[in-house]
Amino acid sequence: MTWRRILIAVVALLAVAGAVGAVVVHRMTTGKLDHGTVFTATAGELAVKPGELFSVEVGAHRVAGQVWTVADPAPDPSAVQTVGDEYVKNFGLKDLFGATGSAGSGGHYYFVFRAGPNPGHATITLHDPNHAGQDERRFTVDVR
Repeated sequence: MTWRRILIAVVALLAVAGAVGAVVVHRMTTGKLDHGTVFTATAGELAVKPGELFSVEVGAHRVAGQVWTVADPAPDPSAVQTVGDEYVKNFGLKDLFGATGSAGSGGHYYFVFRAGPNPGHATITLHDPNHAGQDERRFTVDVR
């Protein structure tokens, strides 16, 4: 009877630890900004509704020197307003165990925008200034 109680207590503790761990990992990998509708394409046309919150997601290994930014010229503010950007780190086994010589599992940049109140077009260009000419992504935003 005592072994059964001990086993139940151990299983309950493991369940609680797993739930707490899941919450911690979720908080570490979701960021602080509301990303709205997330677009993951590497280029192309993005269709959004007037006033819609949306973001462009770009995978990167910031530790390895990939640093994405919005390139000049900035998008036309009458069609698209910049809300903010953030880098959200992935959480992988390399990060958990601190693999030696590893850049970890990288992460994602989220560039968050709000579509203007009226239909229109804007161009968003993202680039990595550390790799000029190699890493550039261009999006045409169609507010309809």
